[in-house]
Amino acid sequence: MSDRYSLLGMDTAWRRFESARDGGNSIFDARMRSLEVSVAGLNLAPETVHLAAELAALEPALEADERMTLIVLILVSLVALQEGSTRFPVTGPLSEVPMRRVLSSLCAEGFGPGAVDRIVTSIEALLQSNRAAALVGQREDDYKPLLYIAPYIMHQSIYYCERELAIRLGALLSNRPDEQPDADRLARALHDVNERPVIVNGKQIVMSAEQRSVVEASARAGLTVISGGPGTGKTSIVVAIMRLIVRLGVDPSQIALTAPTGKAANRMGECVIESLTRIEQRDAVDQALLDAHLEPSTIHRLLGYSPDSGRFRHHRNNPLSAKVVIVDEGSMLDVTLMERLTNAIQPGARLILLGDANQLPSVAAGSVFRALVPSAEDGLGPLAAASMRLEVNHRMNSDDASGRSILLAARSINQGVAPVVERRSSPADLAFAGVEFLGATPRELGPFLDRWYADRVRGGKDVAELIKHEYIERDGGFDDADCVRLRVLFSHAAKSRILCVTRVFETGAERINARLHSRAAETADVAADRIPFVVGEPLLVLRNDYERGLFNGDNGVLLWVRRNNGSQMPMAIFPRGDNFVAFRFEALREFVELSYAMTVHKAQGSEFDSVAIVMPEKPVAVMTRELLYTAVSRSRTSVAIVGAESVLANAIATRVERFSGLADRLKLTLAG
Repeated sequence: MSDRYSLLGMDTAWRRFESARDGGNSIFDARMRSLEVSVAGLNLAPETVHLAAELAALEPALEADERMTLIVLILVSLVALQEGSTRFPVTGPLSEVPMRRVLSSLCAEGFGPGAVDRIVTSIEALLQSNRAAALVGQREDDYKPLLYIAPYIMHQSIYYCERELAIRLGALLSNRPDEQPDADRLARALHDVNERPVIVNGKQIVMSAEQRSVVEASARAGLTVISGGPGTGKTSIVVAIMRLIVRLGVDPSQIALTAPTGKAANRMGECVIESLTRIEQRDAVDQALLDAHLEPSTIHRLLGYSPDSGRFRHHRNNPLSAKVVIVDEGSMLDVTLMERLTNAIQPGARLILLGDANQLPSVAAGSVFRALVPSAEDGLGPLAAASMRLEVNHRMNSDDASGRSILLAARSINQGVAPVVERRSSPADLAFAGVEFLGATPRELGPFLDRWYADRVRGGKDVAELIKHEYIERDGGFDDADCVRLRVLFSHAAKSRILCVTRVFETGAERINARLHSRAAETADVAADRIPFVVGEPLLVLRNDYERGLFNGDNGVLLWVRRNNGSQMPMAIFPRGDNFVAFRFEALREFVELSYAMTVHKAQGSEFDSVAIVMPEKPVAVMTRELLYTAVSRSRTSVAIVGAESVLANAIATRVERFSGLADRLKLTLAG
């Protein structure tokens, strides 16, 4: 519990509306204190209990037991929201398993034997009697904090977002976009794109049949949803779509490229420019695209979000000017942000979403992208036609044993089957090729981290020399020789990463970063506890900084820099186009952290040659099949899974459980 919270005297929040009966209602008070402790295990702060009590105060006539039932119901709704659900079943057969899971944790202490059954019955009675009418609405148009539309409890604001989003998606599906091409014109434009391929290492990158089908479909529809695993060519398709629609009459300035995070947007921009540059037979259309210097932005920035007012500049009454909006990393989209985006798209414009429906869904509430990639039996009609899947992996060479084993492992995990792995008895046996499994408890991580640091992090003499080198910055950049050195160093730093399930615990990113920092400090002959960052260590940006052009998830390195003949000092260096930029480290210190290890959520959208997945000692709620699939698919050549087999098996068997009303809303909208 935070110091600030403890100083507020929160006991008055629930005591002020309680009578003095029952000796000051000590049972009620004890249960509130118990809830303060138990919510932490469900990723809620103790202050949440106070919030629930304040909301329950809107019903002053309730008896003490009813009030406690209402408080627990509010907390259940907040737990569901924290877990990413936009609605949660609290009554009827559908609620039996999820309600018992949440209540078993929430009311584990202080509620006595049989608490779960008793509270389930009390919640149903409270809702059926409508005794909490001031707080819980039971009609779709009720303007109350919570809505109960049997069997679900939901927050009214989220319900409204889902409803509006379904309406906007329905409009995109039913409205034909402007510049609708005829069949002959479309065929000629697509043929021209194919005849002018991107060249990589002297090899023509020609679209496959499924890629051509997806690109062609995007030119016809108001909404196109493209799902594909890592390496299936989603970024290549972005470039192909842009080249096609410009040939069909869309001006390059009317294309908006965007992504949920700054890191994803930045990477999207780099890939687009790189691909356009590598078209050797560029015609005037391709050159116009390249000259347009399209810079992808975050969705918040595209919509003109103001942190001060909490409002967006672009909305239904002030839509975006773009005729085509292309969104990468769509699996990260939550329901609120998606509603804001679709609300700002002008009539006749196209929306194209790309992502991986099998990856982790958004951190915030909603599984939007998954709802937009229906299976054949979902019966979503026009939406099913707008959804395209990419199956062929182009990144991993299936002829290479390592790439093939990773590809097969990712597919097995996605299907809920244990992957084929090479079992290693000790860290010394790791070959860092293909998919390997090392059984180890948190207390046995030391030898593995020693091996990882020596083999994957420290590098050879050449890397050590690059770390010691003094880099000279002039006029905001570095000369060609220093750029060559920096590319080599950054390439080494970006090859490998430890991926963790959580930030906390011995197996979390924070602790592993600290342990690897100790090894780096020992190598540099400095005290790890006195020097929190050592020259040569990898850095991770924690939040967007538009002024400096840094984005959440950007990777840098701390190195010695001399700026404009000044004194030498450690500075944080980051890639920037064809060059690099350096910033005084003290100015960034609060906004960066070490990045030897990072959470799987942070790694979404990244690619590495080699990853190690360090699992927690025991199963935790976030350790799911989707998380493991996302982690494994970050790597090209090597995956080392470290932990207990039982935890691995549990993760493969556990799917992300999110309750969403978007699919049902879409069915109603499309049917109507």
